[in-house]
This record gives sequence, C-alpha cells and structure tokens, in this order.
Amino acid sequence: MTEPRAPSRSDVKTSPAKPRSNPRPSFKIGGYSRGDGQASTSHVTQPRAAFEKTINFSGRRIIHTAIPSTKMASAAAPNITPTEPSSQSSEPPVFVHQTLADILNPAVSPTSKKRKCDQKRAVARSPKKRTATVLRPSRPLKISDQVNGDVWHLILGYCEPRQLLEAKLISKDFNNRLNEHNTIWRKSRLDHLGKDIPECPTGLTEQKYVYLLVGRGCQNPNCPRDQTVRVAWVFQLRLCADCFKQKTIRAEDLLEQRRHFINPDPNQPADPSPLWGSLLSDLLPQARTDGRRYGGPRVIDPSRNMWTQDVWRQYVFLESAYTTLETEYLALRRATPSNTVVKEWLESTYEKVMAFMKEAIELENWNANPSKEKTDYYQTRADFFEERAAALDPPIEQDVLWNMAAFRNFLKIQSPPTERSWARLRAQILPYRQQAEQVCEYKEVMNAVSLGDDDMDDISQETLTSWLNLKRHRQGRKKIPCHYQPEQTFVLGVAQKELQRCLDSGVADEDLLLLTLHNVYIAYQQIENRPIGLNYDETRGPYKLSLDDARMIVEDVIEARIEPTSQRGSVVFCHLRCRGCRRRDFTKTWSFTDAFEHILATHAILVGEGIEFWRFAVPFMQEEADWRPAPSEVNATKSIDRFPWYSQPWPRCLPLVPGHRESWALGKWQPSISETYVELEKPPTISAFQGRGPAPNSLADTDFVSNIRFAARVLNGTWLNDECQMKIALTYAMERWKLVSWAKPPLDMFTSSMASVQEVNPTINLQFRCGICVKEGIVNQNARQVKYRIAVDDLLAHWQTKHQDQLDWTEAINLPSDNEVERILDKADAKLQQEKDAARQRLSKMEDDIRKRPKLKNNVVINSRLARDVFDELFPQTGLFSSEGTEIGPKA
Repeated sequence: MTEPRAPSRSDVKTSPAKPRSNPRPSFKIGGYSRGDGQASTSHVTQPRAAFEKTINFSGRRIIHTAIPSTKMASAAAPNITPTEPSSQSSEPPVFVHQTLADILNPAVSPTSKKRKCDQKRAVARSPKKRTATVLRPSRPLKISDQVNGDVWHLILGYCEPRQLLEAKLISKDFNNRLNEHNTIWRKSRLDHLGKDIPECPTGLTEQKYVYLLVGRGCQNPNCPRDQTVRVAWVFQLRLCADCFKQKTIRAEDLLEQRRHFINPDPNQPADPSPLWGSLLSDLLPQARTDGRRYGGPRVIDPSRNMWTQDVWRQYVFLESAYTTLETEYLALRRATPSNTVVKEWLESTYEKVMAFMKEAIELENWNANPSKEKTDYYQTRADFFEERAAALDPPIEQDVLWNMAAFRNFLKIQSPPTERSWARLRAQILPYRQQAEQVCEYKEVMNAVSLGDDDMDDISQETLTSWLNLKRHRQGRKKIPCHYQPEQTFVLGVAQKELQRCLDSGVADEDLLLLTLHNVYIAYQQIENRPIGLNYDETRGPYKLSLDDARMIVEDVIEARIEPTSQRGSVVFCHLRCRGCRRRDFTKTWSFTDAFEHILATHAILVGEGIEFWRFAVPFMQEEADWRPAPSEVNATKSIDRFPWYSQPWPRCLPLVPGHRESWALGKWQPSISETYVELEKPPTISAFQGRGPAPNSLADTDFVSNIRFAARVLNGTWLNDECQMKIALTYAMERWKLVSWAKPPLDMFTSSMASVQEVNPTINLQFRCGICVKEGIVNQNARQVKYRIAVDDLLAHWQTKHQDQLDWTEAINLPSDNEVERILDKADAKLQQEKDAARQRLSKMEDDIRKRPKLKNNVVINSRLARDVFDELFPQTGLFSSEGTEIGPKA
C-alpha cells in the first residue's frame, strides 16, 4: 500500500497568528515538531505508519480518538499537518512527552535533537503556579478606586460597627465616605447591636454614637490608657477613673463665689416657680460617684420631672460645662432682665436637661440589660458542661464544678459549647477535684453552723471541736486581765526584738508591719530549742507558728508601740494589698485582719492552676452576739472571729504586700516559696530644688498669679501627680517672688490664682488636706481635713478656726516635701520610659507583621515629655551638689 504523501509546508493555508495563552507543556514526536501556525488547544499528530488511532495530547492527559482509515480519508488536507521527516532517518518514530522538569533539568535530554527556538518556546509555555488572592487587612484593595461608590456604600453597610472603625484607618477614600454617610453607621448599628437599641441621643452623630458603643480607650487626648470600655452616658464620654475625677467636680467643691443660687430679683414682681432657689449646677447633667469612678446617672422623679432630693456630695458634673453655663448665666444677669425672662430661661434649660437625662437613663438601662436578640451563651455553656461533668466516672457534682476557676472562665466565652471545648475544660478541672470538694464541704459545714444544724458528719464535728479547743486555749490574751500561754510569751519576745530592730534601722512605715512579721518567721525557724505547746493541728510538741501568732504580734506588739487611730497608724496598719486582687485601675487596701477575712470570702472559694487560697477554707465556729465579752472589755470587738486563725499554719510567704507594690505585677501567690522582701526606696536626702533657680520669663517677678499659671501650663501633660505639680508650680512662683521681696505673698493672692491654674492645667485638683494637722500626727486619722482633700474655701475656714495663731499658708497646704519631689520625679520618669520602650518595640514589630495593629495611645506615650526635662526647664541648675547636699561648685 502506498503511503500517503504528507502535504508540504507551502500547501498549508496560513491563518493569522493568535496569542498563545494556554501554558501547557510542549511536545515532539520523533523528528516532527508542532507547527508555528497551530492555534488549536487540541493537538493531533499522524504517524508515518497507517495507525487506526491517533493520540490526542491535551496537557498531561492522553486521549485515544478513533479516526477513519486513510483509504476512506478525504482528499482535503487535514487541519494540522506534521513536517515531513528527513529521508535519511531510518530510526523508528519515538514519542516524547516533555514536562517542565525535563526542560529545567539539562541533564535529561531527549533522544533526538531539539532546536533552540523549541527550547525557548517550551520554557515560555511552562506552567506557572497559581496562588490564591490574599486580601491584606491593613491596606485597601487595589481596585477599590474602580468600584462604584454605591457598591461600597452597600458593602460597608453589612460590616460590623467595629470593622467600620477600622475601615476609617485603611484609606482616605474610606475615611471620607464613612464621614459623609451616616446611614452606613445606622444600618450597621441596627443589624449587629439589635433593633431594641435606643436611637442616637441628642448631641451625637451616628458615627460618634457607634464609637461610644464599641470603641475602646479613654477619650482624654492626653491619657495613655487604651483599654477603657465603660461610657459615662450622662456626659457622652468614655473616661478612665483618673480622667473622670479630673474632669468632674461636685457642687460643694466649687469656690464660694462660683456657687450660684438662681433666685428672683426682690425688687421686681415674680411668678411662683418650683425651680426658684435651684443651684446653677442643677441645670447640668449629673452623675453618681463613689469618689473614684462613674456610678451611673442621677435619679430623676418622673412624676414631677425634677431631680430627687439627695446629698450634693454624691453627684458630679463636667467642670467645663459648668464654666460655659456660668458664663451664660452671668451674661444674662448683667443685662438686668426681668424675673419673667429669668424664669423662662431657667425652665427651658431645666426642661432640656431632664429630657437629656431620660435619654441617658434609657441608654444605661439598655447597656445593663443585653439585647434579647443577641444570643447569650453563658447559661447554654453552663448546662452543657454540667451535663458532661455529671457523666464522668466518678461524676463531678454541680456545686463542686462551680468552685473551679477554669469552669467559670469558660462560661464567659461567647460561642456555642463543643466537645472540643469540653475536652479542654476537663483537662483543667480534673487535677483540682479534691480541692474543689474540700471547698464545697467547707461551705456546707459553715452553712450548717450558721443555721444551728447538728446533722453533720463525724469529720466535720471533729474539725469544729478541734478548732474550738484551740480557741479556748489561746483566747486568754483577749481577756482582762490578759493571760498568755508559754508558747505565746516566747513568740512575743521574738517579735519585740524584731520590731525594735526594724525601728532602729529606719524602716518605712509602709513596710514596718509586714517586714516585722517576715523577720519573726525567719528568726523563729532558726531557733533549735523551741517551746513545747499546743500546735494548730491540736498536737502537743515543739511549737509551730499559726496565723493567730501573726495576728497576736500585730495587735499586742506593733499596736502597743504605734497608735492605730493616728495618721502614722493608718499608714502602718491599713495600707496592705491582697495578692489575689489583680485589678489595675483600682486596688483596695486592707488592715491585717480585714485582709484575711476578705481572702476567705472572695478568693478561697475558687480552685485552679496557681490558686492556693483554698487552703484557708477550713470550717470554724462563728461566734454569736451573746458569746462576746462584756462591753467594758477594751478588746471586745477583736474577739469575734471570721477566719480560722487558730487552725491555720503561718505560711512562709504571706498573701499580702505593702501599699507601694502593685499586686497585679507580681506572680501568683505560693505559700511555701520564700520571697525576698522588697522595701520602699528611702527618700533622697537632697532637695529636688537644691542648686537650681527659677527660669526667667517675660512676666514680672512680683506677678505671683501669672507666674504660678505659667508653671502650671508647662507642667501640663507630665506623668506627675497633681500634688507634685502644684508643689513645683507654687515653688516656682515663690522663688520668683523672693527675687524681689523676702516677705511671702499674701494668702488672697494665692486663692485668686486657683481658677486660672486649673484653667491651664486641669490635672491639678484644687483640693488639699491640712498640712498642719497632718504634720502634727496627733489628730485622728478619720478627721475630715486629714482623711480627705477639701476645697480651698473649707480649708481656709478650718485654718481660721484651728490654726489662726500658727498660720503659714505655704506650710498649711499638705504638699510633698522637697525631698519627696525628687523621688516622685524619678518614679514617674521610670514608668514613662518603660511605656515608651514598649511602644517603640511594638512599632518595630509592625514593620515585619502587617497583622499587628498600632495601639490607640501609642503616640500619646511616645510624645510625652519626661518629668525631669520639664523640671529642668522650670528650674535649670545653677551649681553642682554632692549626694549629701554639699555644694561642689558652679555648673560648667
């Protein structure tokens, strides 16, 4: 059979070349190569022999396609024709399926030669690895400017409110779009926060409303705190505790000339009104406070649409708002209006405040009661975990489960419970089953004791009997006359020596109590011949210290040397912090006895990893009123026990720290680990102002008010407390005054500067304690002018009544001493520098990880000036002094 002649290259009709977009591997068949003019995605090659089938190459797939015999073939030329091989070639055709690996690996070569153009074409057509599009969260899409604005309007409306706040930081286009369209914020708020959310209150836009609802961080631009969440809806501001105290004021703290009562002009007729005689501050929104933080809106009487009559000191208002209202009221009075005009202004303003307060109360109620549309998984998770715990072998009872800290933490997660979450929780609670059962038994026994139930098991009865025997053995020291057991007398002797050693070494009052107890424990453990006595486990032998011994040392040794009700006593006995309280915004201080009672009631009921307070959950007898000693006994109140003092061993490490240490910064309390006691740094012996002089300015030296105002403005923004700032500003003005006159400026000049000082530096609080009463130390610690900072007017009245003969107003204000200013400067700068280093470290990490978000208040921290730099600006050095205060020479 004659082999059909393959058509020549010139017989093939050429067609316009198309761009090759299919990145499939090239191939060759023997000496044949694919023609440049092929444009089909399926390539068919006809071999020299008369095969009944052809091979269709499509990428990596080989498809066998049946074709008719060459005898029946049409005379028309096929669409794809291979090139005629050379007549000299006698080798049979070889099929080579070339892949990308063959092209990239030159060591593997085909059996026949390939032209360079084919190699280049094969490399150009090599498949490229496809990667999924990654949407970077910190930058906009590249095509965002090509998307229609209405489309973005629709997309942003489906975002959560918190995502909208982040979208404003993505690009300028997003920021402008979100600023212009309030409907986006409204739709997001209603979709994600519930339909029952109150409408946007008066004075806010939808954007500001959403920012208050879901944003974070104190809104004081100079405050570095970025985790503040609670909103004071009365003031429509999110403020931390310190800024809340700084920006608000009570009516009784206003200067006397600023307390305005709105009364009618007696020389004109006036219509009656229930609002006549109101304070000007009653025309402002007011909030409740406990003296430290925001406590909710002031209650109004809806029947009369007026304030409820309560004590002024419970309520605060914005000082800036009061200044604005005061200016408006004084301008109205200067115009000598009729009583009718004043009455209309009073009633209209009061009506607006009442309407505003109703909105604020509605928002507070909505915030306190979560939306029903939003699923609360707390109870769902509790039921799920309780069911799984009951199915264990042996099962964990519900009361035992609730004593585990890990269980309570898992309930706070707002997601449906799963078997995986239960597996994680089970691994965290099983090791602490025994401790949780002990706490549960403690609760049951204490409830039975309080109810007088005699139906208790033998173990509980034995525990209570043992505790009662120990108490009867040791409570003789509380009776009159006192009676001590031999082991108690021995411990008191050791305590007397250690207390005297601490006093002789000049230990700070803040450390005196805990350091004495620390030294007593160490000294007693080193004694070999200990007395024989009744121990806390009701065994008799070498005596072991109990917590009742520590309480005895505090009450019978330290209190005998220092009066507890004195001002020094308040520092020594009432400035202890609990190791279990980890809050940063506010930490309460306790006395020694109150601290352990607080630990038993709050921390001993939970068990978990690193929580050791459950050791104190030991049953004891709670005394009833008829068990107390006679009223004539001086220690009657101390005989009531609310803690198992007698049956608790004295731990090596007490769960208390002095007031100058932050409990949240320490590790978890471990009773058996000995920790090095860190004392308060001794104040420097050199004055902060020594070798320095006031910096000159454009003001006159005798302009006392302007100079103190100038210094207060320079100090604004530093991380110094307000008393230290007032001390530096007052000293600056006094030193400038001394350049002209050695006589001190009159008191009236100082009081007239108060309003201007707070105007330029809101941080400075115009309330002080009486410096004379504080320095005397004999005034009771609960005296108002000693325990609290009072307004200047009240302080002046106190001076004239109590200290008229010894009044030196520069010393009568309780401010830090010159030496204490030096310590406060160093402490503030150390804290600020630490925050600056952390902020810069976070910024450096953001360059490598685009998912890192900048902290909201990073720039506030980085741009804050060190207190030492500001102090050097006001008081540049004029000479060099040694650490003892001796002048070395003039400054170079």
